[in-house]
Amino acid sequence: MLLELQEEKGNKITLLLDGEVYCRCYRKDLRSIGIAEGEEIDETVLDRFIREVLLPRAKRRSLFLLNKKRYTAQEMRKKLTADGYPKEIVEETLLYLKELRYIEDVSYAQGYALFLLPQCSEREIYQKMLQRGFEKELVTAAIKEAQREYSLENGSDEAESEPPELSAIRTYLRKKGYQPEQATQEKKKKVMAALYRRGFSLSDIRRVIGETEEME
Repeated sequence: MLLELQEEKGNKITLLLDGEVYCRCYRKDLRSIGIAEGEEIDETVLDRFIREVLLPRAKRRSLFLLNKKRYTAQEMRKKLTADGYPKEIVEETLLYLKELRYIEDVSYAQGYALFLLPQCSEREIYQKMLQRGFEKELVTAAIKEAQREYSLENGSDEAESEPPELSAIRTYLRKKGYQPEQATQEKKKKVMAALYRRGFSLSDIRRVIGETEEME
C-alpha cells in the first residue's frame, strides 16, 4: 500500500492509502511507527499504527466526549467519523464503550422517552428520538416502556393516572401563557392548531382546553 499525505489547516494531516482517504492524524504519529511519506507499507505496519496510535486515541477521544454529555451509539459514530477515524476504528471503539456500558442505547432511549412523555406528543417523541440517532425499533419499544412506567409512577389505576399526552398539552399551554379567560376565539383556534401540528389529537386538545375554561 502506497502512503501519501495531504496537508490540512492546523496540526493534523490526511493520510491516504493507495489514493484513498484512510484517516486524519499527526505527522509525529507516523514518525513514532517509523512510517515515511511516499513509501510502501504492509499490513503489519498498518496494524501496528492502528493498535498503537489510532485505536487508543479514538478511545480517549470518546471518553472525553462522554465526560461532557451522554451519546447514543449513532451520535458517537458520527463524532468519531467527523474526527477522521476510519470505519473499523470507529466500530471497535463503539464495541469497547458498549462492553464498559458507557454507551447503552436501550436504557438511554427509555429514560429519554420517559423524560419527553409529559412534554411532547407521541409523534414528537418519536421524531426527536430518531434525530438523536436511536434505531426505529428501539424508539417504538422505548416509548411503549416509558408509557408503562409513566402509568405506574402516576397511579396504577387508570382512573387515577392521567394520560401523558394530556399532561403534555397542559405543559404547552403553561409555557405559552395561555389564559382561557383572556383568549379570543381566534387565539384559541391558533393554539389548538399549533397543538394539532405537534401531533396531539383533537379530542385530547379539546378536553384539556375545555377543562381550563371550566376552571375559570
